[in-house]
Amino acid sequence: MKRSSIFLLVGALFVSAVGCGGDSREYAVPKKLCGAKVDPDLLAPLLPAGEKMKMRKSTRDIGETCSISVVPGEDRGYVPALDIKRDSVTEGDDPLKVMKWRLIRSGNPKKVDIGDDARIADSMGLVALSCPPKGKDTTLAVEVDLSTPTPKDVSERRKALERFLRSYLPTAAKAHGCRS
Repeated sequence: MKRSSIFLLVGALFVSAVGCGGDSREYAVPKKLCGAKVDPDLLAPLLPAGEKMKMRKSTRDIGETCSISVVPGEDRGYVPALDIKRDSVTEGDDPLKVMKWRLIRSGNPKKVDIGDDARIADSMGLVALSCPPKGKDTTLAVEVDLSTPTPKDVSERRKALERFLRSYLPTAAKAHGCRS
């Protein structure tokens, strides 16, 4: 009797693990964020499963923010999933120094080789790139904030965030008006 109970338990766990694959995404992953093309295959790992997605764009004096919210399941409202900010930082200001404590609170920031300087944390990425639009010396700061819970294997999410930022930076810089 014990042996059959164990087989039933193992079988039930297997069926529930296969049947409840946490990656059921019923919405289309965007191909543009704040007017910049994105690779949906690189953005998808940063977004949660869900039924619906909505994107909101807001503009500020220094840049733009695109926020993605997702309905995770039936009878639930939209919950924040991801924010991307693209800002012009005046000459002499270092966005990585300004955002140092947010990066630390986001979990174990590490330097990565993207743009002029960049950090990837457990739930945030920040890239700085020289961007003299319209003749002014400024820096483009691209920030990605993930609102979804930090997964157990955070290294995979960090790698996905780095791949996304590496791909997104050139199109974000062009959309922001940076000259080559």
